[in-house]
Amino acid sequence: MDRIAAWPWWVKVAVVYLGLRLVSGLLLAQAAQEQVWFPAVTGPAEDDIDLAVSWDAKWYERIVDGGYPAELPVGADGRVQQNPWAFYPLFPYAIRLVSWVTTLDFATVAPLLALLAGLGAALLMAALLIETTPYDAESRHGPALAVVAVWAALPAAPVLQMAYTESFSMLLLTAFLLLLVRGHWVGTGLTALLLGLTRPIALPLLLVVLVALVLRWRDRAARPIAVRERVGMAAALGGTGVSGLLWTATAWAGTGRHDAYPATMTAWRGEATINPIEPWRRTLEWAVEQRTPETVVPALSMSLALLLSLALLVPRVAPGIDVRLRVWAAAYAVYLLAVVDGGTSIVRYLVPLFPLAIVLVGAHRERLSRWWRWRTAFWVAVGVVGQVGWIWWLVLFEPPTDFPP
Repeated sequence: MDRIAAWPWWVKVAVVYLGLRLVSGLLLAQAAQEQVWFPAVTGPAEDDIDLAVSWDAKWYERIVDGGYPAELPVGADGRVQQNPWAFYPLFPYAIRLVSWVTTLDFATVAPLLALLAGLGAALLMAALLIETTPYDAESRHGPALAVVAVWAALPAAPVLQMAYTESFSMLLLTAFLLLLVRGHWVGTGLTALLLGLTRPIALPLLLVVLVALVLRWRDRAARPIAVRERVGMAAALGGTGVSGLLWTATAWAGTGRHDAYPATMTAWRGEATINPIEPWRRTLEWAVEQRTPETVVPALSMSLALLLSLALLVPRVAPGIDVRLRVWAAAYAVYLLAVVDGGTSIVRYLVPLFPLAIVLVGAHRERLSRWWRWRTAFWVAVGVVGQVGWIWWLVLFEPPTDFPP
Protein backbone atom coordinates (compact mmCIF):
# COMPACT_ATOMS: atom_id res chain seq x y z
CA MET A 1 0.00 0.00 0.00
CA ASP A 2 2.84 2.39 0.81
CA ARG A 3 4.36 1.69 -2.57
CA ILE A 4 1.05 2.49 -4.30
CA ALA A 5 0.64 5.65 -2.23
CA ALA A 6 4.04 6.81 -3.51
CA TRP A 7 2.94 6.62 -7.14
CA PRO A 8 2.68 9.97 -8.97
CA TRP A 9 -0.88 11.31 -9.12
CA TRP A 10 -1.09 10.86 -12.87
CA VAL A 11 -0.22 7.17 -12.59
CA LYS A 12 -3.01 6.68 -10.05
CA VAL A 13 -5.47 8.50 -12.29
CA ALA A 14 -4.50 6.36 -15.29
CA VAL A 15 -4.82 3.13 -13.30
CA VAL A 16 -8.23 4.08 -11.88
CA TYR A 17 -9.56 5.30 -15.21
CA LEU A 18 -8.33 2.33 -17.24
CA GLY A 19 -9.54 -0.05 -14.54
CA LEU A 20 -13.04 1.33 -14.82
CA ARG A 21 -12.85 1.17 -18.60
CA LEU A 22 -11.93 -2.50 -18.25
CA VAL A 23 -15.08 -3.05 -16.19
CA SER A 24 -17.15 -1.25 -18.84
CA GLY A 25 -15.45 -3.26 -21.58
CA LEU A 26 -16.35 -6.54 -19.89
CA LEU A 27 -19.96 -5.39 -19.56
CA LEU A 28 -20.10 -4.39 -23.22
CA ALA A 29 -18.58 -7.72 -24.26
CA GLN A 30 -21.08 -9.66 -22.16
CA ALA A 31 -24.00 -7.68 -23.58
CA ALA A 32 -22.73 -8.17 -27.13
CA GLN A 33 -23.35 -11.91 -26.76
CA GLU A 34 -27.07 -11.14 -26.50
CA GLN A 35 -27.15 -8.73 -29.46
CA VAL A 36 -28.81 -9.90 -32.67
CA TRP A 37 -27.26 -8.65 -35.91
CA PHE A 38 -28.87 -5.59 -37.51
CA PRO A 39 -26.71 -4.15 -40.35
CA ALA A 40 -27.77 -0.52 -39.92
CA VAL A 41 -27.16 -0.49 -36.15
CA THR A 42 -24.73 -3.14 -34.99
CA GLY A 43 -21.15 -3.64 -35.99
CA PRO A 44 -18.69 -4.51 -37.27
CA ALA A 45 -19.85 -7.88 -38.67
CA GLU A 46 -22.57 -10.47 -38.13
CA ASP A 47 -20.15 -13.01 -36.69
CA ASP A 48 -18.24 -10.41 -34.66
CA ILE A 49 -20.69 -7.99 -33.02
CA ASP A 50 -19.00 -5.26 -31.01
CA LEU A 51 -21.25 -2.78 -29.20
CA ALA A 52 -18.41 -0.25 -29.17
CA VAL A 53 -18.98 0.31 -32.89
CA SER A 54 -22.78 0.27 -32.98
CA TRP A 55 -25.47 2.96 -33.20
CA ASP A 56 -23.93 6.38 -34.04
CA ALA A 57 -20.63 4.66 -34.74
CA LYS A 58 -22.15 3.52 -38.03
CA TRP A 59 -22.54 7.17 -39.05
CA TYR A 60 -18.94 7.94 -38.16
CA GLU A 61 -17.86 4.95 -40.21
CA ARG A 62 -19.77 6.36 -43.19
CA ILE A 63 -17.95 9.67 -42.77
CA VAL A 64 -14.59 7.92 -42.51
CA ASP A 65 -15.30 6.02 -45.73
CA GLY A 66 -17.06 8.70 -47.79
CA GLY A 67 -16.93 12.09 -46.08
CA TYR A 68 -19.91 14.45 -46.11
CA PRO A 69 -22.47 14.77 -48.95
CA ALA A 70 -22.43 17.88 -51.12
CA GLU A 71 -26.22 17.74 -51.33
CA LEU A 72 -28.61 17.06 -48.47
CA PRO A 73 -30.96 14.10 -48.99
CA VAL A 74 -34.58 15.25 -49.22
CA GLY A 75 -37.66 13.05 -48.76
CA ALA A 76 -40.91 13.04 -50.69
CA ASP A 77 -42.33 15.57 -48.23
CA GLY A 78 -39.57 18.03 -49.12
CA ARG A 79 -37.89 17.82 -45.73
CA VAL A 80 -34.22 17.03 -45.19
CA GLN A 81 -33.56 13.43 -44.15
CA GLN A 82 -31.00 12.09 -41.69
CA ASN A 83 -27.46 12.48 -43.03
CA PRO A 84 -23.80 12.71 -41.91
CA TRP A 85 -23.86 16.50 -41.43
CA ALA A 86 -25.36 15.92 -37.97
CA PHE A 87 -22.02 14.46 -36.84
CA TYR A 88 -18.96 16.60 -36.19
CA PRO A 89 -15.76 15.92 -38.16
CA LEU A 90 -12.75 15.91 -35.82
CA PHE A 91 -13.28 12.38 -34.52
CA PRO A 92 -13.99 10.61 -37.84
CA TYR A 93 -11.17 12.39 -39.67
CA ALA A 94 -8.77 11.48 -36.87
CA ILE A 95 -9.87 7.87 -37.34
CA ARG A 96 -9.30 8.18 -41.09
CA LEU A 97 -5.77 9.51 -40.53
CA VAL A 98 -4.78 6.82 -38.04
CA SER A 99 -6.33 4.10 -40.19
CA TRP A 100 -4.37 5.34 -43.18
CA VAL A 101 -1.11 5.39 -41.22
CA THR A 102 -1.60 2.03 -39.50
CA THR A 103 -3.76 0.23 -42.13
CA LEU A 104 -6.04 -0.86 -39.26
CA ASP A 105 -9.80 -0.94 -39.75
CA PHE A 106 -12.46 1.32 -38.27
CA ALA A 107 -13.58 -1.21 -35.66
CA THR A 108 -10.05 -1.29 -34.24
CA VAL A 109 -9.02 2.35 -34.51
CA ALA A 110 -12.23 4.13 -33.44
CA PRO A 111 -12.68 2.58 -29.96
CA LEU A 112 -8.92 2.80 -29.32
CA LEU A 113 -8.83 6.52 -30.13
CA ALA A 114 -11.88 7.08 -27.95
CA LEU A 115 -10.22 5.21 -25.08
CA LEU A 116 -6.99 7.21 -25.35
CA ALA A 117 -8.84 10.52 -25.61
CA GLY A 118 -10.86 9.60 -22.52
CA LEU A 119 -7.66 8.81 -20.64
CA GLY A 120 -6.28 12.20 -21.64
CA ALA A 121 -9.48 13.84 -20.43
CA ALA A 122 -9.19 12.06 -17.07
CA LEU A 123 -5.59 13.24 -16.61
CA LEU A 124 -6.43 16.84 -17.53
CA MET A 125 -9.48 16.76 -15.28
CA ALA A 126 -7.35 15.67 -12.34
CA ALA A 127 -4.79 18.39 -13.09
CA LEU A 128 -7.58 20.96 -13.28
CA LEU A 129 -9.03 19.88 -9.93
CA ILE A 130 -5.61 19.79 -8.27
CA GLU A 131 -5.03 23.39 -9.33
CA THR A 132 -8.45 24.74 -8.35
CA THR A 133 -9.38 23.00 -5.10
CA PRO A 134 -8.85 25.11 -1.95
CA TYR A 135 -7.14 22.38 0.09
CA ASP A 136 -3.44 22.25 0.92
CA ALA A 137 -1.10 20.69 -1.60
CA GLU A 138 -0.95 17.28 0.10
CA SER A 139 -4.75 16.98 0.36
CA ARG A 140 -5.63 17.82 -3.24
CA HIS A 141 -4.61 14.65 -5.04
CA GLY A 142 -7.00 12.32 -3.22
CA PRO A 143 -10.20 14.27 -3.96
CA ALA A 144 -9.12 14.86 -7.57
CA LEU A 145 -8.64 11.12 -8.04
CA ALA A 146 -12.01 10.49 -6.37
CA VAL A 147 -13.81 12.87 -8.73
CA VAL A 148 -12.23 11.21 -11.76
CA ALA A 149 -13.29 7.80 -10.44
CA VAL A 150 -16.91 8.85 -9.93
CA TRP A 151 -17.01 10.52 -13.35
CA ALA A 152 -15.40 7.50 -15.05
CA ALA A 153 -18.01 5.22 -13.45
CA LEU A 154 -21.07 7.19 -14.59
CA PRO A 155 -23.88 5.08 -16.10
CA ALA A 156 -23.09 6.42 -19.58
CA ALA A 157 -19.30 6.28 -19.09
CA PRO A 158 -18.93 3.25 -21.44
CA VAL A 159 -19.45 5.77 -24.26
CA LEU A 160 -15.93 6.99 -23.52
CA GLN A 161 -14.57 3.82 -25.10
CA MET A 162 -17.18 3.51 -27.84
CA ALA A 163 -16.83 4.98 -31.33
CA TYR A 164 -18.57 8.17 -30.23
CA THR A 165 -17.13 11.66 -30.02
CA GLU A 166 -17.67 12.15 -26.26
CA SER A 167 -14.07 11.26 -25.42
CA PHE A 168 -12.69 13.82 -27.87
CA SER A 169 -15.02 16.54 -26.63
CA MET A 170 -14.17 15.77 -22.99
CA LEU A 171 -10.44 15.89 -23.79
CA LEU A 172 -10.83 19.32 -25.38
CA LEU A 173 -13.25 20.55 -22.71
CA THR A 174 -10.87 19.76 -19.86
CA ALA A 175 -7.96 21.22 -21.84
CA PHE A 176 -9.99 24.37 -22.48
CA LEU A 177 -10.85 24.83 -18.79
CA LEU A 178 -7.31 24.08 -17.64
CA LEU A 179 -5.85 26.62 -20.08
CA LEU A 180 -8.45 29.16 -19.00
CA VAL A 181 -7.64 28.67 -15.32
CA ARG A 182 -3.93 29.07 -16.05
CA GLY A 183 -4.54 32.24 -18.05
CA HIS A 184 -3.30 30.85 -21.37
CA TRP A 185 -5.76 32.91 -23.37
CA VAL A 186 -4.57 32.13 -26.90
CA GLY A 187 -4.47 28.41 -26.17
CA THR A 188 -7.99 28.69 -24.78
CA GLY A 189 -9.26 30.25 -28.01
CA LEU A 190 -7.53 27.67 -30.21
CA THR A 191 -8.87 24.81 -28.12
CA ALA A 192 -12.36 26.29 -28.40
CA LEU A 193 -12.08 26.18 -32.19
CA LEU A 194 -11.27 22.46 -32.03
CA LEU A 195 -14.18 21.97 -29.65
CA GLY A 196 -16.40 23.47 -32.32
CA LEU A 197 -15.50 20.48 -34.50
CA THR A 198 -16.31 17.76 -31.96
CA ARG A 199 -19.68 18.39 -30.34
CA PRO A 200 -22.01 21.42 -30.04
CA ILE A 201 -20.90 22.33 -26.52
CA ALA A 202 -18.81 25.42 -27.25
CA LEU A 203 -21.49 28.08 -26.88
CA PRO A 204 -22.01 27.55 -23.10
CA LEU A 205 -18.26 28.03 -22.71
CA LEU A 206 -18.61 31.57 -23.99
CA LEU A 207 -20.22 32.48 -20.69
CA VAL A 208 -17.35 30.79 -18.83
CA VAL A 209 -14.83 32.88 -20.78
CA LEU A 210 -16.76 36.07 -19.98
CA VAL A 211 -16.69 35.22 -16.27
CA ALA A 212 -12.95 34.52 -16.47
CA LEU A 213 -12.39 37.86 -18.18
CA VAL A 214 -14.35 39.67 -15.48
CA LEU A 215 -12.32 37.95 -12.75
CA ARG A 216 -9.08 38.89 -14.47
CA TRP A 217 -10.23 42.48 -14.95
CA ARG A 218 -11.06 42.81 -11.26
CA ASP A 219 -7.53 41.68 -10.43
CA ARG A 220 -5.87 44.23 -12.71
CA ALA A 221 -4.77 46.48 -9.82
CA ALA A 222 -2.70 43.71 -8.28
CA ARG A 223 -1.65 42.23 -11.63
CA PRO A 224 -1.71 44.81 -14.44
CA ILE A 225 -2.89 43.54 -17.80
CA ALA A 226 -0.24 44.01 -20.47
CA VAL A 227 -1.12 44.65 -24.10
CA ARG A 228 -0.08 41.14 -25.06
CA GLU A 229 -2.43 39.63 -22.52
CA ARG A 230 -5.28 41.84 -23.68
CA VAL A 231 -4.79 40.53 -27.19
CA GLY A 232 -4.83 36.98 -25.82
CA MET A 233 -8.03 37.67 -23.90
CA ALA A 234 -9.65 38.94 -27.08
CA ALA A 235 -8.47 35.79 -28.89
CA ALA A 236 -10.03 33.57 -26.23
CA LEU A 237 -13.34 35.41 -26.43
CA GLY A 238 -13.35 35.51 -30.22
CA GLY A 239 -12.25 31.90 -30.67
CA THR A 240 -14.91 30.63 -28.29
CA GLY A 241 -17.60 32.69 -29.99
CA VAL A 242 -16.60 31.54 -33.47
CA SER A 243 -16.42 27.90 -32.39
CA GLY A 244 -20.10 27.86 -31.58
CA LEU A 245 -20.93 28.72 -35.19
CA LEU A 246 -18.06 26.94 -36.93
CA TRP A 247 -19.80 23.71 -37.89
CA THR A 248 -22.98 25.47 -39.00
CA ALA A 249 -20.88 27.65 -41.30
CA THR A 250 -18.94 24.63 -42.54
CA ALA A 251 -22.14 22.76 -43.40
CA TRP A 252 -23.37 25.85 -45.25
CA ALA A 253 -20.16 26.02 -47.27
CA GLY A 254 -20.19 22.29 -47.95
CA THR A 255 -23.78 22.10 -49.19
CA GLY A 256 -24.63 25.60 -50.35
CA ARG A 257 -27.57 25.71 -47.91
CA HIS A 258 -27.38 28.19 -45.06
CA ASP A 259 -29.71 26.00 -42.99
CA ALA A 260 -27.91 22.73 -43.73
CA TYR A 261 -27.03 21.92 -40.13
CA PRO A 262 -30.28 22.98 -38.41
CA ALA A 263 -32.33 21.35 -41.18
CA THR A 264 -30.37 18.15 -40.67
CA MET A 265 -30.93 18.22 -36.93
CA THR A 266 -34.69 18.55 -37.36
CA ALA A 267 -34.61 15.26 -39.25
CA TRP A 268 -33.72 13.52 -35.99
CA ARG A 269 -36.43 15.37 -34.08
CA GLY A 270 -39.17 14.64 -36.56
CA GLU A 271 -40.22 18.27 -36.50
CA ALA A 272 -39.98 21.05 -39.07
CA THR A 273 -38.38 23.52 -36.63
CA ILE A 274 -36.36 23.49 -33.43
CA ASN A 275 -38.36 24.97 -30.58
CA PRO A 276 -36.25 25.65 -27.46
CA ILE A 277 -37.46 24.04 -24.22
CA GLU A 278 -40.64 22.69 -25.86
CA PRO A 279 -39.31 19.08 -26.11
CA TRP A 280 -38.60 19.07 -22.38
CA ARG A 281 -42.06 20.37 -21.56
CA ARG A 282 -43.50 17.43 -23.46
CA THR A 283 -41.07 15.00 -21.83
CA LEU A 284 -42.11 16.12 -18.36
CA GLU A 285 -45.77 15.75 -19.28
CA TRP A 286 -45.18 12.28 -20.72
CA ALA A 287 -43.18 11.26 -17.63
CA VAL A 288 -46.12 12.16 -15.40
CA GLU A 289 -48.71 10.59 -17.69
CA GLN A 290 -46.96 7.46 -18.96
CA ARG A 291 -44.44 6.72 -16.17
CA THR A 292 -42.26 4.58 -18.45
CA PRO A 293 -38.44 4.37 -18.23
CA GLU A 294 -38.14 6.08 -21.62
CA THR A 295 -39.91 9.17 -20.26
CA VAL A 296 -39.11 9.14 -16.54
CA VAL A 297 -35.33 8.59 -16.77
CA PRO A 298 -34.69 11.54 -19.15
CA ALA A 299 -37.02 13.85 -17.23
CA LEU A 300 -35.54 12.91 -13.86
CA SER A 301 -31.93 13.01 -15.08
CA MET A 302 -32.29 16.43 -16.67
CA SER A 303 -34.24 17.89 -13.73
CA LEU A 304 -31.73 16.74 -11.12
CA ALA A 305 -28.72 17.83 -13.18
CA LEU A 306 -30.25 21.24 -13.88
CA LEU A 307 -31.26 21.93 -10.28
CA LEU A 308 -27.91 20.85 -8.85
CA SER A 309 -25.95 22.77 -11.49
CA LEU A 310 -27.91 25.96 -10.84
CA ALA A 311 -27.48 25.48 -7.09
CA LEU A 312 -23.70 25.55 -7.59
CA LEU A 313 -23.99 29.20 -8.64
CA VAL A 314 -24.79 30.07 -5.01
CA PRO A 315 -21.34 30.67 -3.47
CA ARG A 316 -22.28 29.19 -0.09
CA VAL A 317 -23.42 25.93 -1.65
CA ALA A 318 -20.09 24.94 -3.20
CA PRO A 319 -17.30 27.34 -2.22
CA GLY A 320 -14.72 24.62 -2.83
CA ILE A 321 -15.46 24.50 -6.56
CA ASP A 322 -13.78 27.05 -8.79
CA VAL A 323 -16.30 29.61 -10.03
CA ARG A 324 -15.44 28.88 -13.66
CA LEU A 325 -16.35 25.22 -13.18
CA ARG A 326 -19.59 26.16 -11.46
CA VAL A 327 -20.51 28.50 -14.29
CA TRP A 328 -19.70 25.79 -16.84
CA ALA A 329 -22.01 23.30 -15.12
CA ALA A 330 -24.90 25.75 -14.93
CA ALA A 331 -24.45 27.11 -18.46
CA TYR A 332 -24.20 23.65 -19.98
CA ALA A 333 -27.27 22.36 -18.11
CA VAL A 334 -29.35 25.33 -19.26
CA TYR A 335 -28.00 24.85 -22.79
CA LEU A 336 -29.16 21.22 -22.79
CA LEU A 337 -32.59 22.33 -21.64
CA ALA A 338 -32.79 24.82 -24.48
CA VAL A 339 -31.54 22.81 -27.47
CA VAL A 340 -31.62 19.06 -26.75
CA ASP A 341 -34.53 16.67 -27.12
CA GLY A 342 -35.92 15.10 -24.00
CA GLY A 343 -34.93 11.61 -25.11
CA THR A 344 -32.88 8.77 -23.69
CA SER A 345 -29.63 10.20 -25.09
CA ILE A 346 -29.71 12.81 -22.32
CA VAL A 347 -27.97 10.30 -20.02
CA ARG A 348 -24.99 10.44 -22.37
CA TYR A 349 -25.18 14.21 -22.81
CA LEU A 350 -24.74 14.68 -19.04
CA VAL A 351 -21.19 13.24 -19.12
CA PRO A 352 -19.57 16.73 -19.47
CA LEU A 353 -21.13 17.79 -16.14
CA PHE A 354 -18.11 16.50 -14.24
CA PRO A 355 -18.21 19.33 -11.62
CA LEU A 356 -21.25 17.59 -10.14
CA ALA A 357 -18.98 14.67 -9.23
CA ILE A 358 -17.12 17.07 -6.93
CA VAL A 359 -20.33 17.42 -4.93
CA LEU A 360 -20.93 13.67 -4.86
CA VAL A 361 -17.55 12.96 -3.25
CA GLY A 362 -17.93 15.81 -0.76
CA ALA A 363 -15.13 18.03 -2.09
CA HIS A 364 -17.35 21.05 -2.79
CA ARG A 365 -16.83 22.66 0.60
CA GLU A 366 -13.81 24.60 1.80
CA ARG A 367 -13.15 21.71 4.17
CA LEU A 368 -13.07 18.21 2.73
CA SER A 369 -15.74 15.82 4.03
CA ARG A 370 -14.26 13.20 6.33
CA TRP A 371 -16.42 10.63 4.60
CA TRP A 372 -15.14 11.40 1.11
CA ARG A 373 -13.56 7.98 0.58
CA TRP A 374 -16.76 6.15 1.51
CA ARG A 375 -18.80 8.52 -0.61
CA THR A 376 -16.49 7.88 -3.54
CA ALA A 377 -16.79 4.11 -3.19
CA PHE A 378 -20.57 4.38 -2.94
CA TRP A 379 -20.98 6.50 -6.06
CA VAL A 380 -18.54 4.38 -8.06
CA ALA A 381 -20.59 1.30 -7.16
CA VAL A 382 -23.83 3.09 -8.06
CA GLY A 383 -22.30 4.17 -11.37
CA VAL A 384 -21.19 0.65 -12.31
CA VAL A 385 -24.65 -0.71 -11.53
CA GLY A 386 -26.04 2.14 -13.64
CA GLN A 387 -23.76 1.05 -16.50
CA VAL A 388 -25.37 -2.37 -16.45
CA GLY A 389 -28.77 -0.72 -16.80
CA TRP A 390 -27.61 1.72 -19.48
CA ILE A 391 -25.97 -0.95 -21.62
CA TRP A 392 -28.76 -3.52 -21.45
CA TRP A 393 -31.51 -0.90 -21.73
CA LEU A 394 -30.12 1.36 -24.46
CA VAL A 395 -26.98 0.02 -26.10
CA LEU A 396 -28.53 -3.36 -26.85
CA PHE A 397 -30.84 -2.91 -29.83
CA GLU A 398 -34.10 -4.85 -29.69
CA PRO A 399 -36.69 -3.85 -32.32
CA PRO A 400 -39.28 -2.47 -32.50
CA THR A 401 -38.02 -0.20 -29.70
CA ASP A 402 -35.59 2.46 -30.87
CA PHE A 403 -34.37 4.40 -27.84
CA PRO A 404 -30.78 5.43 -28.60
CA PRO A 405 -27.93 5.55 -26.07
